[in-house]
Amino acid sequence: MKNPINRRDALFGSLALSLGASLSGCSAPSSDILPSAAKLSPRPNFLFLPIDDLNDWIGVLGTNDDVKTPNIDALANQGVLFENAYAQAPICGPSRASLMSGLYPHQTGIYGQVADSSLRDAIGAVSGANFMTEHLRDNGYYAAGRGKIFHNAAPEGTFDDFAREGEFGPKPPKRMAWDSNRTHTDWGPFPETDSEMLDYKTARWGEEWLSRKRDHPFFLGLGMVRPHAPWHVPQKWFDMYPLEDITLPPWLEDDANDLPERAKSLTDVPQMPSIEWAIENNEWRPILQAYLASITFVDHCIGIAVDALARSEYADNTYIILFSDNGYHLGEKSRFAKMSLWERSTRIPLIVTGPGISPKRIDAPVGLIDLYPTIIELSGLPRKPENAGHSLLPFLNDDGEARDPVTSVYGKDNFAVSDGRYKYIRYDNGEEELYDLQSDPHEWTNVAGDLEYRKDRDRLAAFIPIQTHGAVIVDPNSTRIKPK
Repeated sequence: MKNPINRRDALFGSLALSLGASLSGCSAPSSDILPSAAKLSPRPNFLFLPIDDLNDWIGVLGTNDDVKTPNIDALANQGVLFENAYAQAPICGPSRASLMSGLYPHQTGIYGQVADSSLRDAIGAVSGANFMTEHLRDNGYYAAGRGKIFHNAAPEGTFDDFAREGEFGPKPPKRMAWDSNRTHTDWGPFPETDSEMLDYKTARWGEEWLSRKRDHPFFLGLGMVRPHAPWHVPQKWFDMYPLEDITLPPWLEDDANDLPERAKSLTDVPQMPSIEWAIENNEWRPILQAYLASITFVDHCIGIAVDALARSEYADNTYIILFSDNGYHLGEKSRFAKMSLWERSTRIPLIVTGPGISPKRIDAPVGLIDLYPTIIELSGLPRKPENAGHSLLPFLNDDGEARDPVTSVYGKDNFAVSDGRYKYIRYDNGEEELYDLQSDPHEWTNVAGDLEYRKDRDRLAAFIPIQTHGAVIVDPNSTRIKPK
């Protein structure tokens, strides 16, 4: 079988050349690679590539030996790969509300799924902050998008041109592997062709959009829904991962023995397959196969969009920002789900490339909360004091800086603090977890009570916010939300 993701290296090569030559239109001296995008003429464009439920399984991160992501890897090798990037919430809605508003979930009180139509009012109750695309539009940008940018589509008024077709389909007439009406979870090869897939349509829509003449600087968002469940993609992507070749992720059967009770109750998601069910029914590898196939299919769609940019007249002046909104467990910690504060749910890929950016890997902790201020600074607009994150420009500028640990939250007052070496978790009842990720990358040994780690525990605990809002809380046993 011909490899369906064997893309033309020349197209990626052309993008690399265009990025390297992109300062030809800048008035800044060559020593200031990215001083302030106000000096860029014209203002730069943005190709924004959110991916839904992609954990840190991409080739360049080395976290999974089986995964095939040649297009994402090529992008990372041309720009800045943030090796310790974290979502601010391990679930789609609050994560995207946070990154698009520039506010942490504990500031907005949005911890669960809020309809896009209600998002503006929910955030407006605690802050006057406007959304990222609104701020760009107010300052001369044209915002266009398709697919999943916010939780479902986009609040009215946030884009000049927006389209969202379907939800997480297409889906077969009858469930193929997992029958529960409380979750999208299912897996198996479907449909027959890429052209029937929403992400393929989004990528081709973006390709056509980039081929047209634009009179204003633009923000183009192409939101991919895979590998969000159901894990359905055409058979050819499954064929790239023979079951017998798939490696099971590390798993410790008695891992929960040292977990606090709140950790167990908060992460109990009964509508998902359990690890015991997956093992007993020989479905662990088929689940992995379907998730990996979904990743590689999305990688193909990313390649379509990036290649289209490389062929366009905008290649020399467009930043590409690729990321996932949260991670996903595939058997680790005995679960098949997101919605936890452990690494597999919170650590995500984040790549930035574009004019003047040289390839590098950054191990400092950063978050999706940092994207809004980064885009503002790259576009040369005044900084917004209400942005809770910090611009990533120093890292793009080769002026690396020390960064505070990054916080993530799942439900009111359940926090994780990550600095790349340690992961500290404190729940709303005061129970704690602490993991030394250097010696314990799978988070199997909770050392929160060990005197040896008291100093690191206290250091990380100091970054947990004191004041939090509770407008919306998560019902851990349901996909619904409920008012406080």
